[in-house]
Amino acid sequence: MGQRVDELLAQARRAAPLAGRRGEDSLLLAKAQGCRVYDADNVAYLDLLGGGGTNLLGYGNQYLLDAVRRASTLGLNAGFHAAAELELVELLEELLPAFLPWAITPSEGEAWELALRWCRRDTGRRQLVVFDGNRRGAVEAFHVTASGPLGVSQPLVAGIPAEVARLVRVVPWGDIEAFTNVLAEVGGDTAAVVLDPIAAQFGVIRPSAEFLKAVSEGTRKAGARLVLDETLTGFRLARGGAGESLGITADVAVFGGVLGGGISRVGAVAWARSAGTTPGDELPGPPPPISILAASATLSVLRNETVHQRLEERGAQLQAGVEALAERYSRPLRCTRVGSIFACAFSRQPVVDGNSFARVDQETWGRFARACREAGVLLQGRSPAASFLSHAHGDKDVEQALAGFESALKKLQKEDQH
Repeated sequence: MGQRVDELLAQARRAAPLAGRRGEDSLLLAKAQGCRVYDADNVAYLDLLGGGGTNLLGYGNQYLLDAVRRASTLGLNAGFHAAAELELVELLEELLPAFLPWAITPSEGEAWELALRWCRRDTGRRQLVVFDGNRRGAVEAFHVTASGPLGVSQPLVAGIPAEVARLVRVVPWGDIEAFTNVLAEVGGDTAAVVLDPIAAQFGVIRPSAEFLKAVSEGTRKAGARLVLDETLTGFRLARGGAGESLGITADVAVFGGVLGGGISRVGAVAWARSAGTTPGDELPGPPPPISILAASATLSVLRNETVHQRLEERGAQLQAGVEALAERYSRPLRCTRVGSIFACAFSRQPVVDGNSFARVDQETWGRFARACREAGVLLQGRSPAASFLSHAHGDKDVEQALAGFESALKKLQKEDQH
């Protein structure tokens, strides 16, 4: 790395260890523009991390920058519901007409708390059922792992009380029989079944129609509420998110990620219009106006139907290129994709669930990701983890990414011959 980057990392390791660890895994950035980020030594990298999925429109997008400038002139601070929030809800209602009402929150974590509390209050039940591929995010209750029969769980990280874990059942991703068995045991006390539609914990896995049907029908038969996690997929897979793209009808959906445009964190909860729900009186405080205006600017751009068409084309181009490189260099490099969300892994069998995920060659991936970084392309340090294309990525940028992948594969080939 460059001199200034090394100095900053040394300072971070001493005073801000979390920033230091993440800086080593990715970068401590100085600036960004379009689909490229720059470190403190002004070295440019083609970004495929996408700010954890938040950066759909590209860095420095003019519409988002104009929203930030507008927010700075209003003189408003957090603490009040801004009039612009109603403009945002109108846009949300236009893009997702099946949902009403909406609650806009300052963070995804608060959105999750609100949604899960509502499910428990509405059903009078306590248990949650999740899938082992679900994204854990900032939700304490999701940081659990199965430790016994029928999905009985225990805390995944220290500091989570055992009694919290006992209220969550974990079902293997895609396993209809296991899901049916768990509901047969705890369905009478299940408040919600939570579904991350692409199993982001395992990278990107497109669910089968049979699995989605079984989850939907089983949840409703048990009298529970189906909660759709749209924090990665919302507005990214389609204007209507995974609900539209994959045909999922949920009782309540949680949004975040793309909604803030990568400018500011913001969350949202939406209830199915058909249910005639009222969210309750325990709503969190309002988000700051900058978050509201950034969200409105993002959704205004997404009204253009060509945005998602372009994202699909670039995603298909990248996936086809990775598959061609894998064949050319005789490497078990796989690429799974749903829209502009993709994940790559070195695996001799497709990654379709927790068992195949555990067999991924992490050592080879680590070498590959480091070589890609040396070639100017940023990828996830863990495999398969979700990576992202943005609207700012053009076909030439995807070609640059594939050239970086090829350079890395050549380096691996040379190392393995010695």
